[in-house]
This record gives sequence, structure tokens and C-alpha cells, in this order.
Amino acid sequence: MKIPLSTMQDLLGVSEHASWILVQTEVDASVDAVASAIETKFPGNQIVFTRDIPGMWAKGMPSLQVFLNVVIGLAVFISTLTIFLSLYTAITERTREIGILKSMGGSKSFIVGAIETEAFLLSILGVGLGALVSVVIKWGIMTHTSLIVRFELQWLLAAASLAVLGGTLGALYPALKAAHQDPVEALSYE
Repeated sequence: MKIPLSTMQDLLGVSEHASWILVQTEVDASVDAVASAIETKFPGNQIVFTRDIPGMWAKGMPSLQVFLNVVIGLAVFISTLTIFLSLYTAITERTREIGILKSMGGSKSFIVGAIETEAFLLSILGVGLGALVSVVIKWGIMTHTSLIVRFELQWLLAAASLAVLGGTLGALYPALKAAHQDPVEALSYE
């Protein structure tokens, strides 16, 4: 919520007092220079960068980090389970094709590799689409509000790694099941 400074001072009963002043620079590179100028003009005041606020909240509320870790863990588990179920269904539907591969001499490692490669590529595609949707949402937020949204490379890489790892692990059991099918039974599967 944003209100004029004079209104806030009237509500609090203090004049010429502000607890926070938010300053937005036009160029990210000038943030440190602006902070130095503010420190020189108003010595003794604490200057906090927007990029430092999440870390301050995490230190002030350690349970928030635990909550976020639980949410991330659940998201990874659910996505892994979803990939497992979709690939399990896809492999069941392709039982006959897998039987043909096995009857033509396809080894177990070839079949597992083919299914894991498919899962890896689908995971990479999902990461790419997720990144694209995130950029569009970021653009929408920054265009229609005064909020600034930043993506940190370390979190993007961590999310992408978890997604790809979850996808390949979710495909492991269906791939092993397909590789151990009897070719004769697989060919007679309807």
C-alpha cells in the first residue's frame, strides 16, 4: 500500500519523520553511486538494497526457509511422480513397439537409454517452456506494476537441474520395466 508521506506522518503523529524511503534508479549500475550519495547527504541512516531484503527476511524468519524447502521438495516429488505416471502409461501403450525392438536385437541398455533420452529431452523442453512463461509473467508484472522482478542465475540453474533430475529419475522405473519385457509377450500385447 502506498500513501503520501504527509498522510503517514499525520496518522503516526510525527512530523518530518520517515521510517523508509524507497529509491529506484533508472540504471542498475548506478545503485551503489546513489546509495553513497544518500549516505553522504543523510549520515547515520541504514541503506538496504532490494536485492538484500530476501536474505534479511530469511535471517529474521528461519522457519520461512524450512517452509520454502518443504514446498520445493513437494514440487519436485509431485513432478517426478507425474513424469513417472505419464511415461509408465506411454510405455504400456508402446509395449508392442518395444517388443519389436527387442526381437530385432535391441539390448536392455539401448531401450533404457532411448526412454531416458526421451525423458531428458522432455524435461529440457519443460524447463525451456517454464523459463519462457516466467519471462512473460515477469514482463507482465513489470509492465503493469511498479514491482521489479529479478531472476537469479543460481536459482534458475537449481530449478532447471531439479526438473531434469526429476524427469530422468521419474523415467527410470518405466525404462527398466520396458527393458525387461519378454519380446514374445510384448509382440502379442494388444
